Amino acid sequence: MQIREKASTPLYHQLADTLRTRILTGSYAADAKIPSEAELQEDTGLSRSTVRKALDMLVDEGLIQKERGKGAFVASDVHSHANDLLFSSFTAMMERQGSTVTTKVVDAAFSAAPGGVASFLHIEAGEDAVKLTRLRYVDDEPFCVETTYLPPRFAELIDETTECSLYQALRERFHELPGRGHKTFEVCYATPAEAFLLDVKRGDALMLVIDFVQDSDGAPLHVSKRVMRTDRAKYVEPI
Repeated sequence: MQIREKASTPLYHQLADTLRTRILTGSYAADAKIPSEAELQEDTGLSRSTVRKALDMLVDEGLIQKERGKGAFVASDVHSHANDLLFSSFTAMMERQGSTVTTKVVDAAFSAAPGGVASFLHIEAGEDAVKLTRLRYVDDEPFCVETTYLPPRFAELIDETTECSLYQALRERFHELPGRGHKTFEVCYATPAEAFLLDVKRGDALMLVIDFVQDSDGAPLHVSKRVMRTDRAKYVEPI
């Protein structure tokens, strides 16, 4: 397994990319055990923390599952991930492209869930949900305003607002993983608040991407609305 130490891509991304390719091409079949952390360390010469970070990326993407005391296994439904848009961490997605993501929490509170959001989260329209509004920077430039609604059981995130990957926080604090869902795409126009945060003009065209995501058990996990600058947004659909 070749890892280039002088490459611009972080080492853990290189390892994750190699493992991801092997999974999606069938070299590691569904439900198969992948090499242990120790075996990957020996094979690549990478540190334990680097190997673990690469595996955590693949857990976030739903490609592998870790079982305590047994190791990591390819997900049973891995082939669905090869054919659908992945609900992977925005942070991980951008870092795979060689970019650096930073986050500023704009607001975190309980807020009345709009009708469509409430319906997906299985709560009454107008009932309070956890609402996180975060400004995401890519390579130190404002990229998108992300508003995420979660069921009330995630109230802890209000007091401990996260500036890391949301999926990392959900995995580490709640042992929750994203499963299936769907996306919608549309054009929207910058509100005064969005224009200020994204450093664009009021009324400028922006891209709105809405994720409706279930957890690995099929229960509603979150609805996220990402308003992105069109001069910096680029989506590539996996084939």
